Amino acid sequence: MLSGIASIVVIVRIAHADKEIPRVRDGDLLPPAPGLLSIVIPAHNEARVIAASVHGLRRQTRRNFEAIYVLDRCTDETKSLLLAAAEGDPRIRIIENASCPDDWAGKCNACRVGAEAAQGEWLLFTDADCRFSEDLIDAMLSIAHAKGTALLSAVGRLTYKHRFERVLQPVASTVLLRVFPLNKANRDEKRWPFANGQFLLFRRDDYDAFGGHAAVRDALLEDLAFARGMHARGMRLGAIDATRRMEVSMYDSVRAMRAGWTRIFIESYGRRPSKLVRSAIELLAISTLLPAAALAALVVGATGAISGVSRGVPDATLVAACGAISLALAFVAVALMHQRQRAPISGVVLHPFAALMVAWWLYDGARMLRKQIPVRWGGRSYVLKPQ
Repeated sequence: MLSGIASIVVIVRIAHADKEIPRVRDGDLLPPAPGLLSIVIPAHNEARVIAASVHGLRRQTRRNFEAIYVLDRCTDETKSLLLAAAEGDPRIRIIENASCPDDWAGKCNACRVGAEAAQGEWLLFTDADCRFSEDLIDAMLSIAHAKGTALLSAVGRLTYKHRFERVLQPVASTVLLRVFPLNKANRDEKRWPFANGQFLLFRRDDYDAFGGHAAVRDALLEDLAFARGMHARGMRLGAIDATRRMEVSMYDSVRAMRAGWTRIFIESYGRRPSKLVRSAIELLAISTLLPAAALAALVVGATGAISGVSRGVPDATLVAACGAISLALAFVAVALMHQRQRAPISGVVLHPFAALMVAWWLYDGARMLRKQIPVRWGGRSYVLKPQ
């Protein structure tokens, strides 16, 4: 029954949190935000997604913007594909960056380069693998303007084209949302500061007052560094559910996904190996061991009930019923997680296997910290020290 109880707790938490999370549609009826928007997109070897990025920005209902692509030490066809997709659109600008200071993370440095060239009253930092619906930016700007946020972030839907995405992404995302619940990120009191680096919308004055990317220059998750630092200074933050209007194609292979999520987990848990290990154990217990125990109860109980042999299996029918109910509740809980992330329900069946894989990523993150194994990201390697 422990599996059933754990599933009920998960279901109740999801239902409660869902009511408190603001949606991007909230901005549809708000007055439009005035001022020029500067969109900065750091791009390191993004030939896979760069054309879709440009096309998405050019289709926006927001016309008053400039898009600055910072090509950061690219060695592929990113530039030629970008130029072809831009078709001479004067709003699309390209800056080629050939170096990165030793004390800067590559993405932070590229964002700094773009911000220094930007002219807008608003600054949006986004990634080349993000795709927006036509009205996303206008709605987000309206929310930021109405709420007076210094930093407004959007959380989009991950892509599920590949089987490994459908199976693994929902579990990895759930672990991250367990650390940073969106409903708590929007509280006026006892806020848990959170931001998503795939969509960081700043008021330019607040960005400059905080110190810009120079204030988070060595952070491998600059979004969390911004959120924590700005929250500490009393600046207003917000995180919006944009899963119906924003899609992110993060990884094109299991290897890239593992490396990316391991880095995210390491930074999300504050480079603390013990927290990574505890999270791995918790994930294994709730998502793998408890459902396995429920399945065992169902099989043993059903076998005893069918065979009529109750010796060693007291109340076999009750045992089977408890196992079946626990499995059904676990299925509902996982299905809700998938639905919340707009992920295919087909991945629910393999959830225990996916949890085992993601738990390994968490444990591996702790191992990398303890053994000082470098983390590879954005064309550079970083040796992270445990905190």
